[in-house]
Amino acid sequence: MMKVLYTLTCLLMLGISGYGYTGHEGFYAEVKEINEQHALETMRVPDVDIKTYTPEMKALEVGFTDEELCSMTDYGKHKGSVSRLTYEEAAEDADLIFRVLKNCYGAYFYFGGDKVFERAKKNVLSDCKAAGENLSVGILRESFKRNLGFVKDGHFWIDNGPILAKAVYYSNEETIFLKDEKGYYTEQDGKRNYVSLVDDSDEVENYMKRSINDEGMLVYRLGMLSADEREMVEVVFDNRTEEFVLEPPKFEINTDNITYYSDYEVSGILVIAIRSFMYEQDGSRFVRSAETVRNSKISILDMRGNSGGMSKYVTDWLDIYAPALSEYASGNIYVHRRSRAADYLTYKNLEKYLSNEETERLLSNYRSGSNGWEIKEASAFVRSENNNFLFVLVDSRTFSAGEWLIAAVRNKDNVIFVGTNSGGGLMSDNAIKIVLPNSKINIQCGTGLGFYYDDTVFTEETGFSPDIWVNTDAMQHTLNLIAYYGL
Repeated sequence: MMKVLYTLTCLLMLGISGYGYTGHEGFYAEVKEINEQHALETMRVPDVDIKTYTPEMKALEVGFTDEELCSMTDYGKHKGSVSRLTYEEAAEDADLIFRVLKNCYGAYFYFGGDKVFERAKKNVLSDCKAAGENLSVGILRESFKRNLGFVKDGHFWIDNGPILAKAVYYSNEETIFLKDEKGYYTEQDGKRNYVSLVDDSDEVENYMKRSINDEGMLVYRLGMLSADEREMVEVVFDNRTEEFVLEPPKFEINTDNITYYSDYEVSGILVIAIRSFMYEQDGSRFVRSAETVRNSKISILDMRGNSGGMSKYVTDWLDIYAPALSEYASGNIYVHRRSRAADYLTYKNLEKYLSNEETERLLSNYRSGSNGWEIKEASAFVRSENNNFLFVLVDSRTFSAGEWLIAAVRNKDNVIFVGTNSGGGLMSDNAIKIVLPNSKINIQCGTGLGFYYDDTVFTEETGFSPDIWVNTDAMQHTLNLIAYYGL
């Protein structure tokens, strides 16, 4: 049925002169383009020799004394702050963090292994030595961030924040652009003013983002991703040059004191909202929603503000919604580093979220287990047909396990992402958190290493891009679109 509709759409498109469609044919043409783009993305998978990043390790080595492990995980003891440090105190903390990375971090060898990390440690100690009597926690913290800046991992945090500069979506929501065979334009007094340059670039399409106007019609807006603050962009038209103000996203979802799972209907449209995968009750309710979503002609999955959690709720949901996709949630290749020290630190960090079986498994391996790698390799991504529509709402706080779900459902037809770019957290996880005993600096890293799409589709800096960019209320604009096109 969909193939027939697409063929009819292509014929109808021959008579359409502008973009900003008022009928079904324009909408379905865009859906066809989105599906084709997602299909192309499934072929853009990096060719990885995983053996390069998973060398053999000493099977029984822990790498730490019991006292050292306790010193980094007695979290309550480290509340409060310190200011000054001696060189010996800073050196002790530096030694601990680099040993944690060497013995536990899943992407340690991906980012260069001993040669690169030992050079970083040497530079940190040099910075501390140069500070002399003025050595402070701030100097040590900034030295860590600067010398570990090569770690492009969205989950790698120092003192509760990523060291990786994240790209933000800046856009102009005031001016609507349309498109025809000649290019992008605005209308004024019945005349079309075509865009020739944006930011001195003639690759105008890089700045024109598919969007939705207030009535629900598909249009274009000016927008760009940037790790640096952008306040203005210059646009050259056929007959003038104009500057447009750019603004960052407005978060519509306050993730403080909210219900993590909810389901409801708006104008007959099913909405499933899931803000976290950390909690069993909410995760289980989300899993049970999969069959309803699968059987709904049109539904909305609101993932805004979902910073991740337990990936099992994602894979369990996919096993019901589209079983063929569940293996893609963890990418084409996913590696988990099992080490005795990592299992202990994971247990200490996630203790309150773990089942009795998971707790016993981690502690048993710490006490008498061994070090090694668990490697999962999936076949190339494969498209999954779908006659229904699923609109997935995302923003820059959709992260980690939330992006596992995005990675998988991109392979299903008629799944359309609306909002802004996601947070960028697929490479690893946040299983490990330590607090350095002298400086009280906390460090977060993961035991995983995942490979998904290539960097034209996803990076840790930019996350996934949506199909339809909406910088304000993605929910209302999506509902407006559904109503406008009579879906």
